[in-house]
Amino acid sequence: MQPHESPGFFLALASVLRSPSSLEVLCNEVTGTIASALPAQRGSIILRADPGAPFCVTAVSGPPRSEVIRSLNVSCSGAGLSCIEEVLKSGETRIVESLPEGIGIPHEGRAAALSPLFCKGQGMGVLIVEAAPESLLLVDGIARYISLALENIVLSREGLEAQVERVHETETFQLMNEISREILSNLKTEEIVETVIQMTRRVIPCDGATVALFDSSRSVLVVSASWGTGIDRGTELSRGDIPFLATLESGRPVYQNDITRDFRECPRQMEWAAEKSVFSYFTMPLQVKGEFWGILILSSMRPAWFTRDHISTAEKLATHVGIALENARLLEHVQELFMGTVSSLVATIDAKSQWTKGHSLRVADYAVEFGRKLGLGRAATERLRLAAILHDIGKIGTFEKILDKPGALTPEEMEIVRQHPSLGAAILSPLKTLNDIIPVIRHHHERFDGAGYPGGLSGEDIPHEARLLTLVDSYDAMRSDRPYRRGLTPAEAIVQIQKGAGSQFDPTLASLFLELIGNRG
Repeated sequence: MQPHESPGFFLALASVLRSPSSLEVLCNEVTGTIASALPAQRGSIILRADPGAPFCVTAVSGPPRSEVIRSLNVSCSGAGLSCIEEVLKSGETRIVESLPEGIGIPHEGRAAALSPLFCKGQGMGVLIVEAAPESLLLVDGIARYISLALENIVLSREGLEAQVERVHETETFQLMNEISREILSNLKTEEIVETVIQMTRRVIPCDGATVALFDSSRSVLVVSASWGTGIDRGTELSRGDIPFLATLESGRPVYQNDITRDFRECPRQMEWAAEKSVFSYFTMPLQVKGEFWGILILSSMRPAWFTRDHISTAEKLATHVGIALENARLLEHVQELFMGTVSSLVATIDAKSQWTKGHSLRVADYAVEFGRKLGLGRAATERLRLAAILHDIGKIGTFEKILDKPGALTPEEMEIVRQHPSLGAAILSPLKTLNDIIPVIRHHHERFDGAGYPGGLSGEDIPHEARLLTLVDSYDAMRSDRPYRRGLTPAEAIVQIQKGAGSQFDPTLASLFLELIGNRG
């Protein structure tokens, strides 16, 4: 019985081919099995990673060991390369009297069989066996089994890579949705930019990120947020700092896989790159409807780090940021228009009487300071400010002669004055955006004991912000001169608030407000 006819040989070979853990393991175990079971001097496998790559020695077994080790990963060339290509072109096992030079493995002029190895129809390499003539015909069958095993490994690897890619795409999609919700729900430019900077690293592996917004009046970029770069907020970046600014303004991104190419045009980049070990970066313009808003810069300590997927994700992120910034700007314009209208209304109230001029703005300042002391959030504080500015809007319907009357008001005149909270609420009711503050304006003259107007509410039934506004409104009114009396001193006003705690004013809020006044001196 010949060695290759031994059942143990076929069992060993079948075991190797059935479940290889990797391409390298497959090649090493196959060549080892052939060299030990066949009367062969040496078994070798030469492969290439893909159809365009060079042929390299992947596995060699047989004596001497030192020569085998030196042969690994050696590329084939010259006559050796031509021989391999001829075998793959014919698709058949070829027996040569001696291996040609440049084949990449040690040989001593012995006869050898070269069998083609295919994977998914592509010629991937050859199996070379130096053995006795009676064993060479078996090499062709072994090569066919190896080709099947190669294809199984490649398919398995591709399936695993596809699965990993799908998981990565799903995670990226989920993170992008989360980022989109965060930035699109923010309506302030500073918060949008800060959110983007903090969440970018979750979807794109980078060592630094910066958002700089364009100041068109001075043609400079101003850093709004940054991490990992050492660039401070407010730093101005001019064309000298960013030589490719014109490219970004035109809407095209810039990817620099080797930052040293910029040093000649931009010396400041060399200092920054050296300090932070930056080797590559990707810069994406922030644009909406053709208008240049600024740039998003992602940097890495490794050269040529960013992949096509990273760049695609950054482009999507930049699009979301641009839309969010546009929304924020539109809201800012609306708010400016709205506040302009509010200012006009307040000016109208001030024009009614010299005695009430500036009262609403002073009450607003007191209210904001008091709200912050109470720990109100930003939205609640801004709502309180607006309510304080507009709290006396109803006095537009009050006659000037009543507001300027030097003596006591008649019951009829007092009834007209008492209508201003309800009238103010009615004036503002068509404005749906003010629905939150209308109850504050309507009830800012209620008393804690229920003796106020217009609803006669008491205690906790009075809106919290209205109880707060009652305090600050009353304090400023006490301190201000009126046609029928002089303004009280701070000490006199404090005494009046102390007397009114529990009757006119919420006692808890009154105590806190007096503490605030005391701290202000």
